[in-house]
Amino acid sequence: MLPQKKISLLIADPMAISSELLTQALSRRPDFMILGCPKNLDELISILTAQPPDVAIIRSTNPKSTYSGLAVLSTIHNLAPNTKAIILSSDLSRQDVIGYFHAQARGILPADLTDFETLCRCIYSVSEGQVWASSKQLNYLIESLYEAKPLQIVDAKGDTVLSAREQEVLGLLAEGRSNRAMAEALKLSEHTIKNHLFHIFYKLGVSSRTEAILCAIRRGTLAQRRNAS
Repeated sequence: MLPQKKISLLIADPMAISSELLTQALSRRPDFMILGCPKNLDELISILTAQPPDVAIIRSTNPKSTYSGLAVLSTIHNLAPNTKAIILSSDLSRQDVIGYFHAQARGILPADLTDFETLCRCIYSVSEGQVWASSKQLNYLIESLYEAKPLQIVDAKGDTVLSAREQEVLGLLAEGRSNRAMAEALKLSEHTIKNHLFHIFYKLGVSSRTEAILCAIRRGTLAQRRNAS
């Protein structure tokens, strides 16, 4: 089902040929509106400050370039935090994927293996606040949660957002456990687990299990559970 209004797009692709081809293809869709195709950070900043797009499509090539995927993601996050970013890259190693997610990417696609219709579906999903990633990429993300020093998820005032029990539930959720498995680990009923998940989603302002994990990354990595399962 097509969105009710046009989705405004920005295409950040340093390769002129692929940028032009992608722009032409997306421009043919009545539900998309191209705001610009910046070729460097100065042009990117100009577009972002004039009219932040709904979605930015970023082709990541040379990681050492001043116009790398991470540089573009950082600029977008600082100047247009409501813009959802999609990364197209031929190199999606574990380190790359984790880096893109940590830099606020909401969608990650292999540049050489993604067809146009899949890209369009990704744009629709990301524009609606969903996360687009493969199971393998999400596993990279979840694993990365336990590689850094665990922190409490706190708000702007430094107050803990989740209760100790909710932190435990979120930790088990990040491990990929089902509601039943979480209930068994914490010696609670599945109904109680569902209630905890409801309060976690509400407090973090998310609507899915994956988005809860992503939110945990943005606001501080998951706290260690007090009791080992």
